Amino acid sequence: MGSIGAIIMGFITLNFLLTTPGVWQPNYGFPFLSAVPGQFLAKDLLLLGAALWTAGEALRAANRG
Repeated sequence: MGSIGAIIMGFITLNFLLTTPGVWQPNYGFPFLSAVPGQFLAKDLLLLGAALWTAGEALRAANRG
């Protein structure tokens, strides 16, 4: 249940990458993140991946038992 909550939270937080002003460097294009807000929000990609991994492991363990 905790992994599912973290997945939902990760998707909500990653939506801020699209809506927060100042996330992208204006002169460098789309994939270039700014120093403070962009890189701060990008850490959530890693946390979302970890939540997906642990949810998959928990589901696999529940199906074995």
